[in-house]
Amino acid sequence: MWATEENNRDYRFRISASESQLMGVVTEDLPRRSTRLQARNDHAIRSNRSICGPQQSHGRRIKEEGDAPVERQTSLIVKSRQPKLAKLRTPSRLIGYLKTTSACRSPPIHAPRFGLIQETLGHDLYELLVAAMLWNRTRGMQAKPIFLALIQQYPTPDDLAKANLSELTDLIRPIGLYNSRAKRFLLFAQAWILSPPSKERRYRRMHYPGAGDGKDVGAAEILDENDIREGWEIAHLPGVGPYALDSFRIFHRDMLRGLAKDWEGTGAPSGFEPEWKRVIPVDKELKAYIRWRWLKEGYIWDPSSGRAAVASAKRMRQEAERTKSLSPELI
Repeated sequence: MWATEENNRDYRFRISASESQLMGVVTEDLPRRSTRLQARNDHAIRSNRSICGPQQSHGRRIKEEGDAPVERQTSLIVKSRQPKLAKLRTPSRLIGYLKTTSACRSPPIHAPRFGLIQETLGHDLYELLVAAMLWNRTRGMQAKPIFLALIQQYPTPDDLAKANLSELTDLIRPIGLYNSRAKRFLLFAQAWILSPPSKERRYRRMHYPGAGDGKDVGAAEILDENDIREGWEIAHLPGVGPYALDSFRIFHRDMLRGLAKDWEGTGAPSGFEPEWKRVIPVDKELKAYIRWRWLKEGYIWDPSSGRAAVASAKRMRQEAERTKSLSPELI
C-alpha cells in the first residue's frame, strides 16, 4: 500500500484500529511528516543545495536558487500478515475407501462376471502370469494390446524363452520400462522351463502375504505338499510380485493343486473353501473383486482385516434389486 501527495494538506491516510492489529502497523498521521519534510526542503533551497546533496552525475545540474520547490514523494510500506490456511485432512472414515477405490465399477451380484482380465485367463497359468506382469504399474487399456501381441508371438514359455531380446524390447516399448520388463520376461520363461509350477513344489516369498512371512523357510529350500510352512508354487519365477501372486491364488491355485475345476470351487467336495476367500489383495482392483465375490455369497468383506460379516436381509434385498453398476466403495 502506497501513500503519496504529501503537499496536499487535506489528504489524510489512516488505518483503522482493526486493520492495524491485523497488519501489524501503527496508525500514522502523514500530514505531520509531510510538513516537516517541506520545511527541510525549503531550507535546502535557500542554502542553494538539494536535500540529497549536489547531483552532478548523468548530466543532471545542481539545483540553483530560484528553482521551483522540489516535490518529494514518500511511501509507507505496509507489511500484511497472510493468515495461515489449515491443512485439509482426509476423514479417517474415508481413508479405507480411498485405498480400495477401483477403476472398475462393481456390477450387480447377479452378474456372471466382474470385468477383470483374470476372469478370462484364469484357466491358463502362463497367460495369467504374463498378463499380471504387464498389468502391474500399467493401465489395462494400455497393457491389453501388448499382451495380445506378446501371446500371439510367444504362445508358450518355451517360445518366450527363445525370444530375441531386441524384438521383445520393441514389442513392450509402448508401455514403458521395456528394457527391464523384456529381461524379466526372458528370465521368467527360462525359470519356468527349468522348474514348471507344480503342486509338489512350493517356495518362500519374503514378507508375503504379510510382513515377516517366509522367514522360517530357507532361500533355496523347496517345500513339499506335506510341509505345513507357507510357500507358493510360483514364487521362484522372476518378475512375480504380490499382484501376480494374488491373481494366481484367486484365479488358479485351486486348479493347480487339483482341488477344484475352477476358482469358484466347481467340482470340489462339500465344505471346500476356495483359495480366494483367504486372499487379502494389495491391488485396489482385486480388492473390489473380492468384496463383490463375498457380497454374492451374502457377506460384507472388510479389506483391512480380511474378515467377512453376514449382510442384513435388507442389504441383500437392495443388492438383488440393483440393476446398475456402482463404484466399489458404494456397495
